[in-house]
Amino acid sequence: MQEFILFNIGVDCFAMAVMLIILFTCITSFDNTQDVRFMRLTFIMLTSTLFFDLVQWCIENSPGRNIYIYMHLDVTAYYLSQILSVIAWGAYVHYRVTGKMRSRNVQIAAVYVPFGITLLLMIINPFTGAVFNITEANGYVRGPLSNPIALLVMGYLLGISLWVLYKRTQEKLASTKREYLILAGFVVAPFIGAIIQLQMYGISLIWPLTSISMLLLYINRSRDEISIDALTGLNNRGSLDKYMLERVHPESEERLTLILMDVDKFKLINDNLGHDMGDVALREVSEIIRKSFSQGHNFLSRFGGDEFVVIVPQVDDPRMIDSYMRDLKSNLEEFNSSKSFPMALSISCGTAFYPKENIKSPEDLLKAADAQMYEEKERHHAELGFKK
Repeated sequence: MQEFILFNIGVDCFAMAVMLIILFTCITSFDNTQDVRFMRLTFIMLTSTLFFDLVQWCIENSPGRNIYIYMHLDVTAYYLSQILSVIAWGAYVHYRVTGKMRSRNVQIAAVYVPFGITLLLMIINPFTGAVFNITEANGYVRGPLSNPIALLVMGYLLGISLWVLYKRTQEKLASTKREYLILAGFVVAPFIGAIIQLQMYGISLIWPLTSISMLLLYINRSRDEISIDALTGLNNRGSLDKYMLERVHPESEERLTLILMDVDKFKLINDNLGHDMGDVALREVSEIIRKSFSQGHNFLSRFGGDEFVVIVPQVDDPRMIDSYMRDLKSNLEEFNSSKSFPMALSISCGTAFYPKENIKSPEDLLKAADAQMYEEKERHHAELGFKK
Protein backbone atom coordinates (compact mmCIF):
# COMPACT_ATOMS: atom_id res chain seq x y z
CA MET A 1 0.00 0.00 0.00
CA GLN A 2 2.94 2.34 0.61
CA GLU A 3 3.70 2.56 -3.10
CA PHE A 4 0.31 4.21 -3.72
CA ILE A 5 0.64 6.99 -1.13
CA LEU A 6 2.14 9.63 -3.42
CA PHE A 7 -0.26 8.67 -6.20
CA ASN A 8 -3.28 8.98 -3.89
CA ILE A 9 -2.08 12.31 -2.51
CA GLY A 10 -1.57 13.69 -6.01
CA VAL A 11 -4.95 12.48 -7.27
CA ASP A 12 -6.79 13.86 -4.21
CA CYS A 13 -5.06 17.23 -4.54
CA PHE A 14 -5.94 17.48 -8.21
CA ALA A 15 -9.58 16.49 -7.63
CA MET A 16 -9.87 18.96 -4.73
CA ALA A 17 -8.49 21.76 -6.90
CA VAL A 18 -11.05 20.97 -9.60
CA MET A 19 -13.89 20.94 -7.06
CA LEU A 20 -12.80 24.24 -5.48
CA ILE A 21 -12.61 25.95 -8.87
CA ILE A 22 -16.06 24.64 -9.83
CA LEU A 23 -17.49 25.64 -6.44
CA PHE A 24 -16.15 29.18 -6.80
CA THR A 25 -17.52 29.61 -10.33
CA CYS A 26 -20.82 28.03 -9.26
CA ILE A 27 -21.18 30.57 -6.46
CA THR A 28 -20.40 33.50 -8.75
CA SER A 29 -22.16 32.34 -11.93
CA PHE A 30 -25.48 30.73 -11.02
CA ASP A 31 -28.56 32.22 -9.39
CA ASN A 32 -29.19 31.25 -5.77
CA THR A 33 -32.05 28.86 -6.55
CA GLN A 34 -32.83 25.80 -4.43
CA ASP A 35 -31.39 23.29 -6.88
CA VAL A 36 -28.20 25.34 -7.18
CA ARG A 37 -27.90 25.39 -3.39
CA PHE A 38 -28.16 21.59 -3.38
CA MET A 39 -25.53 21.44 -6.13
CA ARG A 40 -23.18 23.66 -4.12
CA LEU A 41 -23.73 21.51 -1.05
CA THR A 42 -22.79 18.44 -3.08
CA PHE A 43 -19.58 20.15 -4.21
CA ILE A 44 -18.76 21.10 -0.61
CA MET A 45 -19.36 17.60 0.76
CA LEU A 46 -17.39 15.96 -2.04
CA THR A 47 -14.51 18.37 -1.46
CA SER A 48 -14.66 17.52 2.26
CA THR A 49 -14.51 13.80 1.48
CA LEU A 50 -11.46 14.34 -0.71
CA PHE A 51 -9.85 16.47 2.01
CA PHE A 52 -10.30 13.82 4.72
CA ASP A 53 -8.99 11.15 2.34
CA LEU A 54 -5.96 13.35 1.59
CA VAL A 55 -5.24 13.95 5.29
CA GLN A 56 -5.34 10.22 5.95
CA TRP A 57 -2.75 9.52 3.26
CA CYS A 58 -0.55 12.35 4.53
CA ILE A 59 -0.43 11.28 8.20
CA GLU A 60 -0.87 7.51 8.00
CA ASN A 61 1.95 5.48 9.56
CA SER A 62 3.48 8.61 11.11
CA PRO A 63 4.63 8.03 14.73
CA GLY A 64 3.03 9.59 17.80
CA ARG A 65 0.01 9.28 20.06
CA ASN A 66 -1.53 12.44 18.61
CA ILE A 67 -1.39 10.95 15.11
CA TYR A 68 -3.33 7.95 16.43
CA ILE A 69 -6.09 10.31 17.64
CA TYR A 70 -6.00 12.37 14.43
CA MET A 71 -6.33 9.21 12.34
CA HIS A 72 -9.40 8.11 14.27
CA LEU A 73 -11.03 11.53 13.92
CA ASP A 74 -10.10 11.89 10.24
CA VAL A 75 -11.29 8.45 9.15
CA THR A 76 -14.54 8.93 11.08
CA ALA A 77 -15.11 12.27 9.33
CA TYR A 78 -14.27 10.58 6.01
CA TYR A 79 -16.99 7.95 6.41
CA LEU A 80 -19.57 10.53 7.50
CA SER A 81 -18.72 12.90 4.64
CA GLN A 82 -19.13 10.03 2.16
CA ILE A 83 -22.72 9.43 3.14
CA LEU A 84 -23.41 13.16 3.34
CA SER A 85 -22.03 13.57 -0.20
CA VAL A 86 -24.46 11.07 -1.69
CA ILE A 87 -27.34 12.46 0.40
CA ALA A 88 -26.62 15.96 -0.94
CA TRP A 89 -26.41 14.54 -4.46
CA GLY A 90 -29.76 12.80 -4.00
CA ALA A 91 -31.36 16.05 -2.81
CA TYR A 92 -30.04 17.89 -5.89
CA VAL A 93 -31.25 15.24 -8.31
CA HIS A 94 -34.69 14.97 -6.68
CA TYR A 95 -35.24 18.73 -6.82
CA ARG A 96 -33.84 19.00 -10.34
CA VAL A 97 -36.19 16.29 -11.61
CA THR A 98 -39.37 17.09 -9.65
CA GLY A 99 -38.92 20.79 -8.88
CA LYS A 100 -40.08 20.07 -5.33
CA MET A 101 -38.59 19.37 -1.91
CA ARG A 102 -38.81 15.81 -0.65
CA SER A 103 -41.83 14.73 1.33
CA ARG A 104 -41.36 13.90 5.03
CA ASN A 105 -41.42 10.13 4.43
CA VAL A 106 -38.92 10.35 1.58
CA GLN A 107 -36.72 12.62 3.72
CA ILE A 108 -36.67 10.02 6.47
CA ALA A 109 -35.82 7.17 4.09
CA ALA A 110 -33.31 9.10 1.98
CA VAL A 111 -31.55 11.18 4.67
CA TYR A 112 -32.15 10.23 8.30
CA VAL A 113 -31.94 6.45 7.95
CA PRO A 114 -28.66 6.16 5.96
CA PHE A 115 -26.96 8.95 7.90
CA GLY A 116 -28.26 7.65 11.23
CA ILE A 117 -26.93 4.14 10.54
CA THR A 118 -23.51 5.49 9.53
CA LEU A 119 -23.34 7.88 12.51
CA LEU A 120 -24.24 5.09 14.95
CA LEU A 121 -21.54 2.82 13.52
CA MET A 122 -18.99 5.62 13.80
CA ILE A 123 -19.92 6.30 17.44
CA ILE A 124 -19.49 2.66 18.50
CA ASN A 125 -16.51 1.99 16.23
CA PRO A 126 -13.81 2.98 18.82
CA PHE A 127 -15.19 0.20 21.06
CA THR A 128 -15.94 -2.42 18.41
CA GLY A 129 -13.57 -1.76 15.51
CA ALA A 130 -16.47 -2.85 13.28
CA VAL A 131 -15.79 -0.29 10.53
CA PHE A 132 -12.05 0.38 10.85
CA ASN A 133 -9.07 0.07 13.15
CA ILE A 134 -5.90 2.11 13.61
CA THR A 135 -2.84 -0.02 14.32
CA GLU A 136 -0.10 0.75 16.83
CA ALA A 137 1.96 2.04 13.91
CA ASN A 138 -0.93 4.40 13.03
CA GLY A 139 -1.95 2.45 9.96
CA TYR A 140 -5.53 2.19 8.71
CA VAL A 141 -7.14 -1.25 8.60
CA ARG A 142 -10.65 -1.97 7.30
CA GLY A 143 -13.17 -3.55 9.66
CA PRO A 144 -15.83 -6.13 8.74
CA LEU A 145 -18.47 -3.42 8.17
CA SER A 146 -16.30 -1.25 5.94
CA ASN A 147 -17.44 -2.92 2.73
CA PRO A 148 -21.15 -2.89 3.73
CA ILE A 149 -20.91 0.89 4.23
CA ALA A 150 -19.27 1.19 0.82
CA LEU A 151 -22.13 -0.88 -0.63
CA LEU A 152 -24.62 1.43 1.10
CA VAL A 153 -23.00 4.46 -0.55
CA MET A 154 -22.78 2.87 -4.00
CA GLY A 155 -26.28 1.41 -3.68
CA TYR A 156 -27.61 4.88 -2.86
CA LEU A 157 -26.02 6.28 -6.02
CA LEU A 158 -27.29 3.38 -8.12
CA GLY A 159 -30.82 3.79 -6.75
CA ILE A 160 -30.79 7.48 -7.71
CA SER A 161 -29.62 6.61 -11.22
CA LEU A 162 -32.32 3.99 -11.75
CA TRP A 163 -34.99 6.42 -10.51
CA VAL A 164 -33.77 9.11 -12.92
CA LEU A 165 -33.79 6.65 -15.82
CA TYR A 166 -37.41 5.80 -14.97
CA LYS A 167 -38.32 9.50 -14.89
CA ARG A 168 -36.55 9.94 -18.23
CA THR A 169 -39.02 7.56 -19.88
CA GLN A 170 -41.83 9.95 -18.88
CA GLU A 171 -40.13 13.10 -20.16
CA LYS A 172 -40.84 14.72 -23.55
CA LEU A 173 -38.23 17.48 -23.86
CA ALA A 174 -35.08 16.27 -25.60
CA SER A 175 -32.86 18.63 -23.60
CA THR A 176 -34.36 17.39 -20.33
CA LYS A 177 -33.94 13.76 -21.42
CA ARG A 178 -30.28 14.55 -22.13
CA GLU A 179 -29.84 16.08 -18.69
CA TYR A 180 -31.51 13.07 -17.04
CA LEU A 181 -29.10 10.79 -18.88
CA ILE A 182 -26.16 12.78 -17.49
CA LEU A 183 -27.65 12.64 -13.98
CA ALA A 184 -28.17 8.88 -14.28
CA GLY A 185 -24.64 8.43 -15.63
CA PHE A 186 -23.17 10.10 -12.55
CA VAL A 187 -22.76 6.69 -10.92
CA VAL A 188 -20.50 5.30 -13.67
CA ALA A 189 -17.24 6.99 -12.61
CA PRO A 190 -17.47 6.05 -8.89
CA PHE A 191 -18.31 2.47 -9.86
CA ILE A 192 -15.20 2.33 -12.03
CA GLY A 193 -13.21 3.67 -9.07
CA ALA A 194 -14.73 1.02 -6.79
CA ILE A 195 -13.82 -1.79 -9.19
CA ILE A 196 -10.21 -0.53 -9.43
CA GLN A 197 -9.98 -0.26 -5.63
CA LEU A 198 -11.21 -3.84 -5.21
CA GLN A 199 -8.57 -5.05 -7.66
CA MET A 200 -5.73 -2.92 -6.28
CA TYR A 201 -5.96 -2.60 -2.49
CA GLY A 202 -4.39 0.62 -1.28
CA ILE A 203 -5.33 2.80 -4.22
CA SER A 204 -8.03 5.45 -3.66
CA LEU A 205 -10.06 6.42 -6.75
CA ILE A 206 -13.78 6.37 -5.94
CA TRP A 207 -14.07 10.01 -4.90
CA PRO A 208 -11.47 11.48 -7.26
CA LEU A 209 -13.36 9.86 -10.15
CA THR A 210 -16.64 11.11 -8.68
CA SER A 211 -15.23 14.62 -9.10
CA ILE A 212 -15.04 13.89 -12.85
CA SER A 213 -18.79 13.17 -12.82
CA MET A 214 -19.36 16.47 -11.01
CA LEU A 215 -17.25 18.28 -13.59
CA LEU A 216 -19.35 16.84 -16.44
CA LEU A 217 -22.50 17.82 -14.58
CA TYR A 218 -21.23 21.37 -14.14
CA ILE A 219 -20.20 21.68 -17.80
CA ASN A 220 -23.65 20.52 -18.93
CA ARG A 221 -25.42 22.84 -16.49
CA SER A 222 -23.27 25.80 -17.59
CA ARG A 223 -23.98 25.04 -21.24
CA ASP A 224 -27.72 24.98 -20.59
CA GLU A 225 -27.58 28.24 -18.61
CA ILE A 226 -25.85 29.96 -21.53
CA SER A 227 -27.56 28.55 -24.61
CA ILE A 228 -30.81 26.75 -23.73
CA ASP A 229 -34.23 28.26 -23.10
CA ALA A 230 -35.25 27.01 -19.66
CA LEU A 231 -38.97 26.66 -20.42
CA THR A 232 -38.92 24.85 -23.76
CA GLY A 233 -35.48 23.24 -23.90
CA LEU A 234 -34.86 24.76 -27.33
CA ASN A 235 -31.98 27.07 -28.15
CA ASN A 236 -32.46 30.54 -26.69
CA ARG A 237 -32.37 33.95 -28.40
CA GLY A 238 -28.65 34.41 -27.72
CA SER A 239 -27.83 31.12 -29.44
CA LEU A 240 -30.03 32.10 -32.39
CA ASP A 241 -28.32 35.48 -32.80
CA LYS A 242 -24.90 33.83 -32.75
CA TYR A 243 -25.98 31.16 -35.22
CA MET A 244 -27.33 33.73 -37.68
CA LEU A 245 -24.38 36.14 -37.39
CA GLU A 246 -22.04 33.31 -38.36
CA ARG A 247 -24.07 32.49 -41.49
CA VAL A 248 -25.81 35.64 -42.73
CA HIS A 249 -23.32 38.31 -43.79
CA PRO A 250 -21.97 39.74 -47.09
CA GLU A 251 -19.05 37.29 -47.30
CA SER A 252 -21.16 34.22 -46.51
CA GLU A 253 -21.82 31.51 -49.09
CA GLU A 254 -24.37 29.82 -46.84
CA ARG A 255 -27.81 28.81 -48.13
CA LEU A 256 -30.61 28.51 -45.61
CA THR A 257 -34.29 28.91 -44.90
CA LEU A 258 -35.64 30.67 -41.83
CA ILE A 259 -39.14 29.87 -40.58
CA LEU A 260 -40.63 32.24 -38.01
CA MET A 261 -43.58 30.85 -36.03
CA ASP A 262 -46.08 32.46 -33.68
CA VAL A 263 -48.80 30.88 -31.53
CA ASP A 264 -52.12 32.35 -32.62
CA LYS A 265 -53.99 34.35 -29.95
CA PHE A 266 -51.60 33.22 -27.23
CA LYS A 267 -52.87 36.05 -25.02
CA LEU A 268 -56.27 34.34 -24.89
CA ILE A 269 -54.65 31.21 -23.46
CA ASN A 270 -52.97 33.24 -20.70
CA ASP A 271 -56.13 35.27 -19.99
CA ASN A 272 -58.58 32.35 -19.99
CA LEU A 273 -56.45 29.53 -18.58
CA GLY A 274 -53.71 31.33 -16.65
CA HIS A 275 -50.00 31.84 -17.25
CA ASP A 276 -49.11 28.35 -15.97
CA MET A 277 -51.19 26.81 -18.75
CA GLY A 278 -49.61 29.33 -21.13
CA ASP A 279 -46.24 27.84 -20.22
CA VAL A 280 -47.66 24.37 -20.83
CA ALA A 281 -48.84 25.50 -24.27
CA LEU A 282 -45.38 26.81 -25.14
CA ARG A 283 -43.77 23.54 -24.09
CA GLU A 284 -46.27 21.55 -26.16
CA VAL A 285 -45.67 23.78 -29.19
CA SER A 286 -41.93 23.38 -28.81
CA GLU A 287 -42.34 19.59 -28.85
CA ILE A 288 -44.55 19.77 -31.95
CA ILE A 289 -41.87 21.88 -33.65
CA ARG A 290 -39.12 19.51 -32.50
CA LYS A 291 -41.00 16.51 -33.84
CA SER A 292 -41.78 18.20 -37.15
CA PHE A 293 -38.20 19.29 -37.85
CA SER A 294 -36.35 16.31 -36.41
CA GLN A 295 -34.91 15.26 -39.78
CA GLY A 296 -31.62 16.93 -40.67
CA HIS A 297 -29.37 19.37 -38.81
CA ASN A 298 -32.02 22.01 -38.27
CA PHE A 299 -31.58 24.77 -35.69
CA LEU A 300 -34.60 25.14 -33.40
CA SER A 301 -34.98 28.08 -31.04
CA ARG A 302 -37.41 30.10 -29.00
CA PHE A 303 -37.25 33.60 -30.38
CA GLY A 304 -39.08 35.18 -27.45
CA GLY A 305 -42.55 35.13 -25.93
CA ASP A 306 -44.70 32.85 -28.08
CA GLU A 307 -42.46 33.09 -31.15
CA PHE A 308 -40.17 30.35 -32.41
CA VAL A 309 -37.56 30.18 -35.16
CA VAL A 310 -36.42 27.19 -37.19
CA ILE A 311 -33.44 27.47 -39.52
CA VAL A 312 -33.03 24.79 -42.17
CA PRO A 313 -29.41 24.92 -43.40
CA GLN A 314 -28.29 24.33 -46.99
CA VAL A 315 -31.84 24.74 -48.30
CA ASP A 316 -33.26 27.74 -50.17
CA ASP A 317 -35.92 25.94 -52.23
CA PRO A 318 -39.58 26.48 -51.20
CA ARG A 319 -40.51 23.05 -52.53
CA MET A 320 -38.11 21.34 -50.12
CA ILE A 321 -39.63 23.23 -47.17
CA ASP A 322 -43.14 22.05 -48.02
CA SER A 323 -42.61 18.59 -46.51
CA TYR A 324 -41.55 20.13 -43.18
CA MET A 325 -44.63 22.36 -43.18
CA ARG A 326 -46.88 19.40 -43.93
CA ASP A 327 -45.35 17.55 -40.99
CA LEU A 328 -45.90 20.59 -38.77
CA LYS A 329 -49.57 20.82 -39.78
CA SER A 330 -50.08 17.07 -39.33
CA ASN A 331 -48.44 16.99 -35.88
CA LEU A 332 -50.43 20.03 -34.77
CA GLU A 333 -53.71 18.43 -35.90
CA GLU A 334 -52.76 15.19 -34.14
CA PHE A 335 -52.07 17.08 -30.92
CA ASN A 336 -55.37 18.99 -31.10
CA SER A 337 -57.33 15.81 -31.78
CA SER A 338 -55.87 14.24 -28.62
CA LYS A 339 -57.69 16.88 -26.52
CA SER A 340 -54.74 16.92 -24.10
CA PHE A 341 -54.92 20.71 -23.89
CA PRO A 342 -58.11 22.66 -23.08
CA MET A 343 -57.85 24.87 -26.19
CA ALA A 344 -56.90 24.01 -29.76
CA LEU A 345 -53.48 25.37 -30.67
CA SER A 346 -52.78 27.16 -33.92
CA ILE A 347 -49.45 28.35 -35.35
CA SER A 348 -48.79 30.99 -38.00
CA CYS A 349 -45.57 30.71 -40.00
CA GLY A 350 -43.52 32.97 -42.20
CA THR A 351 -40.66 31.80 -44.39
CA ALA A 352 -37.64 33.65 -45.75
CA PHE A 353 -34.74 32.38 -47.86
CA TYR A 354 -31.08 33.31 -47.92
CA PRO A 355 -29.33 34.39 -50.04
CA LYS A 356 -31.69 36.85 -51.67
CA GLU A 357 -31.05 40.23 -53.24
CA ASN A 358 -32.86 42.27 -50.60
CA ILE A 359 -31.57 40.26 -47.61
CA LYS A 360 -28.13 41.33 -46.39
CA SER A 361 -28.28 40.70 -42.63
CA PRO A 362 -30.00 38.56 -39.97
CA GLU A 363 -32.38 41.46 -39.33
CA ASP A 364 -33.41 41.53 -42.99
CA LEU A 365 -34.04 37.78 -42.92
CA LEU A 366 -36.21 38.00 -39.80
CA LYS A 367 -38.17 40.97 -41.21
CA ALA A 368 -38.91 39.07 -44.41
CA ALA A 369 -40.16 36.04 -42.46
CA ASP A 370 -42.15 38.27 -40.10
CA ALA A 371 -43.92 39.99 -42.99
CA GLN A 372 -45.06 36.67 -44.42
CA MET A 373 -46.02 35.37 -40.97
CA TYR A 374 -48.19 38.44 -40.39
CA GLU A 375 -50.12 37.71 -43.60
CA GLU A 376 -50.71 34.12 -42.55
CA LYS A 377 -51.74 35.20 -39.04
CA GLU A 378 -54.36 37.56 -40.50
CA ARG A 379 -55.69 34.68 -42.58
CA HIS A 380 -55.74 32.32 -39.54
CA HIS A 381 -57.55 34.85 -37.41
CA ALA A 382 -60.19 35.31 -40.11
CA GLU A 383 -60.64 31.53 -40.40
CA LEU A 384 -60.90 31.16 -36.62
CA GLY A 385 -63.35 34.04 -36.32
CA PHE A 386 -61.12 36.29 -34.23
CA LYS A 387 -61.75 40.00 -34.36
CA LYS A 388 -58.82 42.35 -34.89
